[in-house]
Amino acid sequence: MIQSTPHTGLNYMLHQVMLQTSNGGYSKNLEQDIDTMLSLSSLRAEHESEALLTLLIGKALKKRLLLEEDFSNLYTSKLEIPQIQLFNILIEKFPFVKYSQEIINQAILQKISQHSEITIVDIGIGQGTQILNIIEHCKELTTLNKLTIVGIEPFADALTIAQQRVLATQSALPFQLEFIPVNDFAENLDFSALNVNASPVIVNASLALHHIQSNEKRTQTLANIKTLKPVAIFLTEPNVDHFEENLYKRFVNCFNHYGSLFQVIDLLDITTNEKQALKLFFGREIEDVIGKENNARFEKHELATTWLARLRTSNFTVTDSLVAPSVSPYGVQIKKYDEGFLGFTYKNETILSLICAQ
Repeated sequence: MIQSTPHTGLNYMLHQVMLQTSNGGYSKNLEQDIDTMLSLSSLRAEHESEALLTLLIGKALKKRLLLEEDFSNLYTSKLEIPQIQLFNILIEKFPFVKYSQEIINQAILQKISQHSEITIVDIGIGQGTQILNIIEHCKELTTLNKLTIVGIEPFADALTIAQQRVLATQSALPFQLEFIPVNDFAENLDFSALNVNASPVIVNASLALHHIQSNEKRTQTLANIKTLKPVAIFLTEPNVDHFEENLYKRFVNCFNHYGSLFQVIDLLDITTNEKQALKLFFGREIEDVIGKENNARFEKHELATTWLARLRTSNFTVTDSLVAPSVSPYGVQIKKYDEGFLGFTYKNETILSLICAQ
């Protein structure tokens, strides 16, 4: 069993239990080690990001080992931050979301400005927040006559909200607006059957494609998208390998990725409770990355270089049309990398990638 001493902190304990799990699976001693680690981390989790990260990973590990760890109390805690408030913080203050959408939206608007009619295929449209921002800025484009939005979303309730919100803007627009709802997963679609080739096509996939389960389906989905002959495809993806099957290697990637995210959250100009709630928001992803078997995981993120290779395999040409802002919010460097993507880097960890191809 692991003994907690001044020379064996939470970080050490966490790495040891992850190694034990990866190498040998469940044992009574391992369960006791995890419980010790959880007890110690819970004492410090309210004030220390690394302790909270340890707590979240430890709870996910217990769930993976079928020890029936309950996350519900963690997420419905005394913090009581409304979801809409967290969503607004993500959009307005969290640099990875705020600036990635600004960069992508500006690039999309630049493409739209070159055409009188155009179609945007939005993969994972959700409730339509990003596309609404694009529509609002399209009011300034005097040459635009018609904008068609194809909203692809597997969750019907979200898609209905997106459709209602998009169509509600029609009366205030100086151009024709059409919305085509597609309630399905992108990997299930025959994109050529969408019948949108009457006008140029832009494809936007923001934090969506990593939900496709297999490497083969990801490559095939991009090949299917290529049949639309888009003037541009935009990908926004976390830059971390959670596709990795080895649990310990995936844990190391997870620890570095979310540890860096938590450090940036600590710098935000928001309340302590809001910071804690935002970290717990990402805790649901950690639960998926660590707490589930490979065939049941949903958050299978990949490195930007993997997405770039897959795009090239699908006959896309990576382009240099994304413009990095001159700011470095909260120490996050936003810059172009030689491999062909725009990266959001905090210290030594590149957390998010933006890619444009055609």
